[in-house]
Amino acid sequence: MKAYHKIIMGLASAALLTACSDFEDINKDPGAVDKDKVKVSYLLNKSIIGAQQNPYIAERLFVYQWKSAARFERRARLAVGANYDDYNSDYLGTSFGVGWLNDVNMAVNIGYERQGLPETPPYENNVLQIARIWRAYVISELADCFGPIPPVNSFDGEVEYESVEDLYDFMLTELADTVDRIDTGVDMSNVIYEKTDAFYDGNVSKWIKYANSLRMRYAMRLSEVAPEKARKAFEAAAATNNFITTLADMAAVQEKDGYSELTGVMSRGWNAQPISVTLNNLMIGLGGIGFQVPEAIRPEVTLKDARAYMGIRLDQHLTTATNDPAAGYFFDALPATIDPRATVLFHIPGYDDGVHYFSNIDLATTARLADPATGNVEEDGKPYMELNVKYTWNTWVTGKWDKYSSLSAELTGMTKTYPSLSKTYRESRKERVWFGPWETYFLLAEAAHYGWNVPGSAQSNYEAGIAASFEYYGLSEFVAGYIASTEYNRVGTSVAFNHTTEATPYEVTYIDGYTGEQRTTTYQYPQNTIYKNGAYNNDVLTKIISQKYLAQMPWLPLEVWSDHRRLGLPFFENPAVEIDYNTTSNEVALTRRNYHECRWDFYQERLRYPAKLEINSAGNYREAISLLGGDDLISTPLWWTKRR
Repeated sequence: MKAYHKIIMGLASAALLTACSDFEDINKDPGAVDKDKVKVSYLLNKSIIGAQQNPYIAERLFVYQWKSAARFERRARLAVGANYDDYNSDYLGTSFGVGWLNDVNMAVNIGYERQGLPETPPYENNVLQIARIWRAYVISELADCFGPIPPVNSFDGEVEYESVEDLYDFMLTELADTVDRIDTGVDMSNVIYEKTDAFYDGNVSKWIKYANSLRMRYAMRLSEVAPEKARKAFEAAAATNNFITTLADMAAVQEKDGYSELTGVMSRGWNAQPISVTLNNLMIGLGGIGFQVPEAIRPEVTLKDARAYMGIRLDQHLTTATNDPAAGYFFDALPATIDPRATVLFHIPGYDDGVHYFSNIDLATTARLADPATGNVEEDGKPYMELNVKYTWNTWVTGKWDKYSSLSAELTGMTKTYPSLSKTYRESRKERVWFGPWETYFLLAEAAHYGWNVPGSAQSNYEAGIAASFEYYGLSEFVAGYIASTEYNRVGTSVAFNHTTEATPYEVTYIDGYTGEQRTTTYQYPQNTIYKNGAYNNDVLTKIISQKYLAQMPWLPLEVWSDHRRLGLPFFENPAVEIDYNTTSNEVALTRRNYHECRWDFYQERLRYPAKLEINSAGNYREAISLLGGDDLISTPLWWTKRR
């Protein structure tokens, strides 16, 4: 890979970086200005602020694609293989992703050019190193979504795509070098005064910690395809013992109300963002902590043991064409035990607590089901079946429901019936988290589990990761009981590190929704066959990644998607398959014959390049696909996702 800090002859004005549309504009200089008048810190901060994603691109990328791929909410989109060329074109254009990369590349190039000049203030070397750290992140974001991208430094019109492997080698080398070049003794007051560091306000010690945590993130990304390379890079980062381990060091940027790059990524009121089946199955019963029912509604609430009781069976209205182990049921209460983060992240249907309930969602009361024979909700003014959905806790798989969609429209098609994302994360008052201390600990736990030389044991880091997540959510009082729990969730995973006994099928009761009779059935835990052939639901690595998944909610769906692509963890249920999916139109390979299985081709691996790249730059497109090593499909694995 050629050098990434060549001197550029002209400098594109930051204001001009939104004019071009082709992906190849990453390599062009739209307009030159006097580079001496441009501050490196301004270009850096412009890239950081842009990457927060304004509401236009945040909805199309963060919500519709990343959160869908991560199963952070009940949404089809990427989960069923949908390709959104217009969204991808926006993202991989100079107004957004390419623009963020252009800005930080300019910051790096100008920073290098000014090094050693007598008029260059000492703090600018630190700004240059910070820009290199941030550039590594932006490269990873684009590469982890699409695959090979052009060289990050070329403003001379040359276009040469680099493989994902080469980009990762570069990022890891770059991050290791930057931390050695930052001078923590330099006065950064100028950066602080000008407010040109949205992350850390000029605190270079925290940038060093962020860089080392990123090194561990990217090294671990290679664990399946290049385990020895991953180990060496990870151990080198871990040996610094200087990474993000506290909330005070968390990499985060403050959101702001209104409509700008700093507006919250989950702020659009029409996106209810209901809890996904993946999250619900992971959370119900996990940790053995009682459902935290607000005192104001305790007299009205019914709690039921979700392990012993499945709910009301409504298989004529709710699809069962999925491998979700709880499919076909309506849970007519609140679960007696649930991961305590659930009620911080989601509101209780039907209850306006003034904290979590988001007013764009109707308050739940009842939902009617249609007569399967006639399709009518009512006959002679009398409903076929009416359910009380207030103070209940339900979600159902997304996907192709066919007739079930209309028969259950008031239940499954109405946002009021779902626990949906707390307004805490909807009002642009939080910090958008880019790297939390919990991720550092879970990375260390995974590394220790593999036998790599890192600080702490797999267990101590695992439990520290849980504690850091609970601290973030204000739930530290529950940590001790939670980490000791041997209770299984709906996918057969418990919390206690040393409790690795596999869950076995057991008898569970339910109510037949059409006769009212109480019946029993055998609850079968899912087989996650893309992970160790489905032999384990409760081994150490499943615990680590499941807890990491829960801790990353709701801010880091791209990281969660990357973990699943790398390991197949945690268990992702299949979307409904009442109608076969169409692989010729890029949909996943699910059919009515295989929906009970877990297969890699049921999950999306990447975003497709925008169609205009192939149309406008056929040669470069062919180069990119050659480096990708497969067709331009969502099912083509990236280099680091290729399994051993």
